[in-house]
Amino acid sequence: MGSETAIREAIIIAGGLGTRARSMTGDVIPKALLPLDGVPIILRQIRVLAREGVRHVRVLGGHLGSQLEPALGPEAEKLGITIDVFVEKSPLGTAGCLTTLDTIADDVLIVYGDMLFDIDLSALARHRRQFPAALTIIAHPNDHPRTSDIVVQKNGYLQRLLPRKAPRDADWRNLVPAGLYVACGQFFEALVPGQPADMIHDVIPGLLERSIPVAIYDTPEYMKDTGSPSRHAAAAEDLRQERVHAVHLSVRRPAVFFDCDGVLNEDVGGHGIIHPDQVKLVGRAGEAVRLARQAGFLAVAVTNRPQVAKGLLDEAGLDHVLGRLEAELAEDGGVLDRIYFCPHHPDKGFPNEVAELKIDCACRKPGDLMIRQAMAELPIEKAKSVIIGDSLRDIGAGRKAGIWAYGVRTGYGLRDEKSYPATETAIPHADLIFDTVYDAVRFQCSYGDIGQSLFRAIDDRLPDATGPLLVSICGRSRSGKSTFAHAVQRILSEAGRRVLRLELDRWIVPLEHRNPDMSAEQRSRVELYPEIVSTLRRSGQVEAPGYDAASRGQLRGTTAYDARDAEVILLDGIFAGHASIRGQVDMAVFVEASQHTLLDRFHTFYTWKGLTPVAVEGLWQSRIQEEWPRIDLQRTSADFVVNLEETTL
Repeated sequence: MGSETAIREAIIIAGGLGTRARSMTGDVIPKALLPLDGVPIILRQIRVLAREGVRHVRVLGGHLGSQLEPALGPEAEKLGITIDVFVEKSPLGTAGCLTTLDTIADDVLIVYGDMLFDIDLSALARHRRQFPAALTIIAHPNDHPRTSDIVVQKNGYLQRLLPRKAPRDADWRNLVPAGLYVACGQFFEALVPGQPADMIHDVIPGLLERSIPVAIYDTPEYMKDTGSPSRHAAAAEDLRQERVHAVHLSVRRPAVFFDCDGVLNEDVGGHGIIHPDQVKLVGRAGEAVRLARQAGFLAVAVTNRPQVAKGLLDEAGLDHVLGRLEAELAEDGGVLDRIYFCPHHPDKGFPNEVAELKIDCACRKPGDLMIRQAMAELPIEKAKSVIIGDSLRDIGAGRKAGIWAYGVRTGYGLRDEKSYPATETAIPHADLIFDTVYDAVRFQCSYGDIGQSLFRAIDDRLPDATGPLLVSICGRSRSGKSTFAHAVQRILSEAGRRVLRLELDRWIVPLEHRNPDMSAEQRSRVELYPEIVSTLRRSGQVEAPGYDAASRGQLRGTTAYDARDAEVILLDGIFAGHASIRGQVDMAVFVEASQHTLLDRFHTFYTWKGLTPVAVEGLWQSRIQEEWPRIDLQRTSADFVVNLEETTL
């Protein structure tokens, strides 16, 4: 069951009447010769197979199949492979046609002739060795699971096959046969010669009934059916936009790690979601996942599921809950490449708890094992990856994994400090906080454009710098200065520059320690800025008290900033360009936005903090009168003035 060698043979099933494609073929060419962005799709298939090491291809033709051999001969000679064409005398279906071939012993890749694909066959061969089987179904999530065939797997092997036309009383995990398989001799021996048979409706169910092992290979690579005009057009556009090979396993790319409850779907409180009907998407969550994938990111969910350990949800129930989430996201085009979940919970005492799952583990966030597992299994570019979460546990997991960490104001809204594990020495803080997951993903997709102009200016100055280059980014509250500063920080980091972003908000006086007569500078502790900047200039270390924006109070632990190795130091705060330190700052940026935009963001921000509309309005008026004039003084001495209203802020 499964060869120990690489996959060197392939079978392309190019029969059928091509009914769906008749408007494109005019019924004068077989659908396998239908050009896709100027090249017949079967030639595209053969070129990928040859590149991946296949040396022998057998093509099973049907309607108009006599045209295949003369069309493929020159391509075979050019690629240095052998192609044999067989034309079936009568249609035998997507599996019955295989019985017309000679005996096959080694692993062979089976491909439907209308599939556009680009997959790593060496990775597939390794999977075959790890999960030996008569047949391996190559599967992936898609954007219409409710109208697709679904495979239900456990520990890498097929448990159930749910045909798309069969009634379903629940949503299952979004894992769909892609139209590619790997088979060995045992599979071919199970076929009945000369008998029409369909792979999904006849052969695979028969293998399950006879307990012949069928493995599942889940891959995020490109595999799409092009048999209908709409799908053909979509595939052609993907080729033009160079999206096909871009998701090959050999190509490393960033991932967006999504928490689920409170980020993609609404948090229900209590013990969390224990029934699919409780799954309600956060606004634009499906769009957010779709946007991430369209931008070339892997979309991966990492979620704590303690309900399993507590006995509130069994394995099948969790499949239905996650299946509902995937199906709802897919309604808006949002497809998750993978979901990793932690079923553990450390606390005992629940009536129906599962004893073996009541453990301390490394996967339960803020542990980072789920993220590390994804990085081991998927071609993830760590430096540009990010986690988006509503809980400090999500931020902590991102910190431990060494990736960027963004918070959202939905769900917990990062206001769960009291439940953060006491074993953790300090409360982590997010790189940025957004209103929703959609806003966070939009930033992830566009930060390079946001900070590019300042990055170029900094990069030009660095060769002449004798010490760390200090850059201040200031402006009114909610103008977007922190978002701009972080965008610049990311671009610099990805360019190999050693950059420190120091958030002066960490020195803000907590609400309980303020008095009504404090000025804006006093609330921000501007009197400490000269010493802070002087220490940074000497490549030293400073420690911030750790102000928490959500509670307007003190965070557990402090925030340490170490400038000893920094080439660039970004000072981020409303008074980062204050006159008391302007002479020590190399470059100053003032970020501004219209009063209408500031008001809208201000109300959203302070509502998240728990203020009433009346209190927010009163605070707004006081800021206009007391804070803005002091902040705006920095604009006159700024080197750059930036307005980001047309970006993702």
